[in-house]
Amino acid sequence: MGRKKILHNRDSLILDAACLLFSKTSYERTTLDDIAFQAGISKGSIYLEFPSKEEILYQLLQRFKAQELADMRRIAAKKSGSPLGQLKTMLVHNMGTIYDSMQQTQLSMEDLMQSREHLYERLKPFIEARLSLIESLLERAETAGEIPPLNGQQAHKAHLIMLALRGVLPPYREGTPRNHLQAEGAELLDLVLNGLRHHAATV
Repeated sequence: MGRKKILHNRDSLILDAACLLFSKTSYERTTLDDIAFQAGISKGSIYLEFPSKEEILYQLLQRFKAQELADMRRIAAKKSGSPLGQLKTMLVHNMGTIYDSMQQTQLSMEDLMQSREHLYERLKPFIEARLSLIESLLERAETAGEIPPLNGQQAHKAHLIMLALRGVLPPYREGTPRNHLQAEGAELLDLVLNGLRHHAATV
């Protein structure tokens, strides 16, 4: 039989400790011994919850993504006002949330590249959910007459919007202040959404 857990919230303690240490020193420099000391538990206790430091990172990112998605759904759920305005607000807010999570994990481009394939698969449900929210707001914008008919191209347009933003999202703009990054994202979104207003029917 496996050992019984003594702390019911041990996994949260480990994630909180890891988040704090990653933000102070970086993911790469933080060891499991460091995390155990910060959490006030033994290193062996970490292995009862997580098989590796990489798994701690994945779980931490998933926690960030869950909160990120909840915030996006809250903004998208508002029924009053302009759907395109809500879309812009949602995505600019999302950029700030992504910025904050990257600051807390201190991931470099090299870290992401090394775990890119596994990371993408673990976060794919959140990526798909974000695209679905964009699609729903585009459909509402179409219904409200803000943009011409999309002719079933909502998913394609949602993908292009996120593709357009990728260049200004962390970690590609390392060192850029949060407010500058969001301002650039807002400006880029204005260009994209103005294009949708006039050319939504094109593929």
